[in-house]
Amino acid sequence: MTRSAACGVAVIALLLAGCSTQEASGESPPTEMPTSTARVPRHVDQSDRPQVIFDPCLDIPDSTLIVAGYDPKSEKNADFTPDSYTFLGCSYDSLHKPEGFYYGMNVLSGNISFAEEQEKKKDHATPIDINGRRALLIFDSTVRDYCELSVETSYGVLGFTRSIFTDHAGPVPVGEWCTGLEDTARTYEPLIPKGD
Repeated sequence: MTRSAACGVAVIALLLAGCSTQEASGESPPTEMPTSTARVPRHVDQSDRPQVIFDPCLDIPDSTLIVAGYDPKSEKNADFTPDSYTFLGCSYDSLHKPEGFYYGMNVLSGNISFAEEQEKKKDHATPIDINGRRALLIFDSTVRDYCELSVETSYGVLGFTRSIFTDHAGPVPVGEWCTGLEDTARTYEPLIPKGD
């Protein structure tokens, strides 16, 4: 479901909540309506892993994307949902950078554990800290113009996979592949639910 469709469903639900089939009786309506604070994830796998409670496609406001340098209008679904785990995700293109570099980035929220991510990426990962959360900066020089970052969450990990492009001839310098990705993760991190 696109962000626009989700907003449309929410607006319809709010409008219907205000309608009533009861006759007017002069009585005041109840002052409190029951509310639900938990949203059912767009996908729930067949494992006993935690549900993915942060959905990049629904929980990252356009304003945050713009601050981080990404174009909300470029959003595309990037979910990966096998039976044994879940990654809910969206991809974004950067707003053009004056220095001539631009990016394509996936933001993937998954219920694999941080320990699993550490083991899987151990040959190319450097432990870092993102706003007090454990994280991994993942750089493999054999994967050209590419960098990853994974942040620990209460349900698993929030991952960033980013490709860098240039608008001029010649390769992108290796030193630029991960530049700014930690800042992007710091911008998004406050949106992640803190968990129990």
